[in-house]
Amino acid sequence: MRSMAKILPLLAIAATAAHPQAQADTYPSQPINLIVNFPPGGATDLTARALGQAMTESLKQPIIIENRAGAGGAIGIGAISSARPDGYHVGFVSVAGLTTLPQMRRVPYGMETVTYLCRAYDAPVFMLVTQDSQFKSAQELVAYAKDHPGRLNYATVGPGSLPHLAALDFAAAASIDISHIPYQGEAPAITDLLGGHVDLYFGTNAVATAHNLRRLAVAAEARQDDASDTPTLAELGYPVRRSIGGGLIAPAGLDSQAEQALGLACKTAVLSQGFKQTLGNLKLVPAYLDGAAFKRALQAETGGNRKLLEREGLLAK
Repeated sequence: MRSMAKILPLLAIAATAAHPQAQADTYPSQPINLIVNFPPGGATDLTARALGQAMTESLKQPIIIENRAGAGGAIGIGAISSARPDGYHVGFVSVAGLTTLPQMRRVPYGMETVTYLCRAYDAPVFMLVTQDSQFKSAQELVAYAKDHPGRLNYATVGPGSLPHLAALDFAAAASIDISHIPYQGEAPAITDLLGGHVDLYFGTNAVATAHNLRRLAVAAEARQDDASDTPTLAELGYPVRRSIGGGLIAPAGLDSQAEQALGLACKTAVLSQGFKQTLGNLKLVPAYLDGAAFKRALQAETGGNRKLLEREGLLAK
């Protein structure tokens, strides 16, 4: 009996060695933590929650949302970048934190410190005011801004965000001086817009619908199907095109099996009817890219943003 007691553990070790994938094939075997780099309630957060729910169905494990907001999204991306690359720590981020913020200031990450899993959505930036605003059109706003330089201010979710870049592009194209008021996320920015503390907001159609805001213009190639009465900035003579993208990332060095499983689950989720319906309710459109294509798109966006930041004197010294 003593001999058998000694032999059984050895047989177990041998069996594991003969089948090295036995344990790895169980991924995921526990809940997955999903860090979101903006506060609850905004487009990034709501999309992350919809994606997490859809991915739960295929991964058969709960996905736990953790909002790590601040510094224009840099805090959340830094947390993702420094997490263990075990497949149980992933992030859903607004992409400006990767394409713009590292060019503006020192951040604890870079484009090569994360793994790209898939892009989930891409939404054009709208120029928005409250329903009781004195401005009924973008032309009226531009005329007022030219007569009152520096008087108007606008809110965004933070410096270096895509809405901020859209506002900079617009102000330059219209030759007007408007002041930026950055916030830590969409919810506090909208609170101050509705309270009359800021005049203008650059954000998505989702927030316009949720808070019954007036759409003055959209920074898109063409008018949007769900806002067909809203002109593009290009129509008005301001060739500005900016959109807010978001996607799933993980720490660099991610286990290859986890990367494959997460990438497939993300694709399945983004292309699912449930996710499309949820985003439709938010006035957002799914825009799937696999991990490699997502990374290439962000690299191209980084180069384009550098020109704007240099023009505005916002590049890090």
